[in-house]
Amino acid sequence: MKKQLYRIVTGILAVAWMCLIFSFSNQPATESSKVSGGLCHRMVERANDTFHLDMTEKQQLAMAEKIEYPVRKAAHMTEYAILGLLSFAFYRGILKKEKRQFLAALLTAAVYAATDEFHQYFIPGRSAEVMDVCIDTLGASIGLAILFFTLKVVRKHCQKSKLTLQ
Repeated sequence: MKKQLYRIVTGILAVAWMCLIFSFSNQPATESSKVSGGLCHRMVERANDTFHLDMTEKQQLAMAEKIEYPVRKAAHMTEYAILGLLSFAFYRGILKKEKRQFLAALLTAAVYAATDEFHQYFIPGRSAEVMDVCIDTLGASIGLAILFFTLKVVRKHCQKSKLTLQ
């Protein structure tokens, strides 16, 4: 019963995260740019105030425009890192071998990234970019790599302490 509940909960969490990603992708380009542009401008304003940079409003806007692309891509990578982790948790309740769990999680994120890009093709002002699928998949890979090495370190520590972690 516990395993079945685990599968249901982790499955719901992964699908809910996919729905969140879908809702972001479903925004027309103007709306999406307004959100990310506003965030970048607030970040630059904060940095200007915190570090006493004495930037003019025009300089702040220019800096916000410069960082918007990398901030957007970092956000995509983070979204997909989380999807990779949630997918791994789901497959942990289904597949026996850990290698397969990692591979299935990565494959799920990559396929979802591709379908999400296809979906964006039909959204006003948006496009479907192979590079974005690669960036999203890289984000999932990084999230899963961090998990892999974290598990390795924790297991090594538990082994030294004679504890077990499954």
